[in-house]
Amino acid sequence: MIRLLQVSAVATLLALALMVWSMLAPTPLPVMLAMTVGQGLGMLALGAYVFVVIKDLRRAMRAKRDSLLPPFKTDRIKVDPVTKEPIAKDPISKDPA
Repeated sequence: MIRLLQVSAVATLLALALMVWSMLAPTPLPVMLAMTVGQGLGMLALGAYVFVVIKDLRRAMRAKRDSLLPPFKTDRIKVDPVTKEPIAKDPISKDPA
């Protein structure tokens, strides 16, 4: 995503340079380039930026949603309260641990 954001920033700067060039030298060629290539680069940059922002927002919402899920059940595994290690069942004994 960082790479796409960098491409978006470079495209924005190129589009802005074309627009400034058309303002400083208002001849037909710079104006036409600014209106076609500059606008195309600007729209491409805006689309890439919006894509990155939406993707990041969805990732943040997914992380928040996943953190709100209840913890999984651990009642099937008995844990020794002192050592915090699982207590294994003895296969020979009939008394479960």
